[in-house]
Amino acid sequence: MKRRMAGQVVVSLVVGAVFLALAFRNVSAQNLLETLRNFRWPWLIAAVVVSFLLMLLRAWRWQLELRPLEHVPFGRMWAVTSVAYSAINLIPARLGEVVRPWLVAQFSGVRMSQAIGSLVVEKLMDSFCIVTYMLAALLLVEQLPAWARRAAVFPAVFTALFAVIVGLAYWRGEQFVQRRLVSWLPHRMGLAVQRALHAVLEGMQVLPDGRLLSRVFFVSLVLWSLPIVSSWIVMKGFGFPVPFSAALLVFVFIGVATALPNPPAMVGPFQYACILALGIYGVEQDAALVFGLLLNALQVFTIVGQGIVGALLLGLSWSDVRRASQWVGASQAAEGSAARALGD
Repeated sequence: MKRRMAGQVVVSLVVGAVFLALAFRNVSAQNLLETLRNFRWPWLIAAVVVSFLLMLLRAWRWQLELRPLEHVPFGRMWAVTSVAYSAINLIPARLGEVVRPWLVAQFSGVRMSQAIGSLVVEKLMDSFCIVTYMLAALLLVEQLPAWARRAAVFPAVFTALFAVIVGLAYWRGEQFVQRRLVSWLPHRMGLAVQRALHAVLEGMQVLPDGRLLSRVFFVSLVLWSLPIVSSWIVMKGFGFPVPFSAALLVFVFIGVATALPNPPAMVGPFQYACILALGIYGVEQDAALVFGLLLNALQVFTIVGQGIVGALLLGLSWSDVRRASQWVGASQAAEGSAARALGD
């Protein structure tokens, strides 16, 4: 399992290096510095405020998701969330994702399996929100190239299909979906869908209140609008002559980049996604690269800064977080291997 995790880390670092090389190809250091000097720094204050607000909304949403199980005080929830997202940003290949349920299980009465169930539902909601903004980009961005329009269709279709499967399982039962849909899929794909469906249904039991579920979705929708607002604020700071839809397109391109095995802080794919998106609006590569570097640094430093404060409040060290990610990741990989062996 350690070898597999090491392989994921190596791949993520290679991906980051390749895209960073593409981002810096044919750019002038003098132009980069000149663009940065022209940035109107008061706009940075507004962007920092939005970034801090984003973490507060993440903590509030997670508190709402866990409310049927336990009322976790908001201060503790913010600390746990801040540490978790710091791990996600700093540990390659998004291996830090596994730290989230471990942390909440350590600092509350919520079991780890329950925390995982709530996060599966959260991820499904996130998919709906991201697809919503992707569809908005398809409608608002006239300059969007054909390949980008075609690429945006795939996550939309996948999310809609998975939502139909979850809805059928919720109303007609998991066995109904397995007989009518999963049985038609290739064996391994069917097992993967079955495991994902079971996890989602477990998460829906954590959130049995429809009104509470609606509140969580609304917070998710607002939460995912903030990265778009942050991008727009930084564009205003640089004085780019672009419409608001440019910030929406940057969000979409960065969202596509997250599907790759990402290096720490997404350095490389993040910047190249910004170059591609802003290039559609005629922004030069040098300026788009500086924009990507500044926006990425702003998000990472505000997340890690809050994570450091949260870790101090919880009495955690970085070694604790790393050991947790390795232990939980190895445990989940072992469970997945056992499930595949049983399925075979």
